[in-house]
Amino acid sequence: MSSHRRTPPQQRLRRTVATCLASSCLLVLPAVTHAEIYKFVDENGVVTYTNMPRPGTKPQLVIPDISRPSSVPATVDKKAKSSGKIATPGYFPKVDTGTQSKRDDMRRQLLVEELRSEERNLAASRSELASGSRRPGADIGKLSESVRMHEKNIEMLNKELSHIR
Repeated sequence: MSSHRRTPPQQRLRRTVATCLASSCLLVLPAVTHAEIYKFVDENGVVTYTNMPRPGTKPQLVIPDISRPSSVPATVDKKAKSSGKIATPGYFPKVDTGTQSKRDDMRRQLLVEELRSEERNLAASRSELASGSRRPGADIGKLSESVRMHEKNIEMLNKELSHIR
């Protein structure tokens, strides 16, 4: 015989409902965040980007918090808008032409290597499909899908390569 009292079902139900209600309120409340990005340059010229302003230094606000309408620049490049391209915001960090050219060259090289690899994989898949069609019990659908996947990858890599300046 225990002297422990049991909680009536109505009280347990009320506690459960209150707990669920409190939990759902916490999930529904929006998180308070700041999306500002600051740029700092130290005495050695090292550039640091951070979302935390440093006390005692003068930060350059690179990307303001766009959730606040007053911090978004109102200027829009009309030429970019008419050409169908999205204008780069004025507060977005700029990259010099030489650096961008090096990045494009590296990206092109990686895409070409990936294209060569996909072409080898396509040749192997086609060979497997040809030999599998002569074997009883071979999964022709799976082999055909492999060929289609490599053909699609090659198509997309060529498309991506055509967009590099």
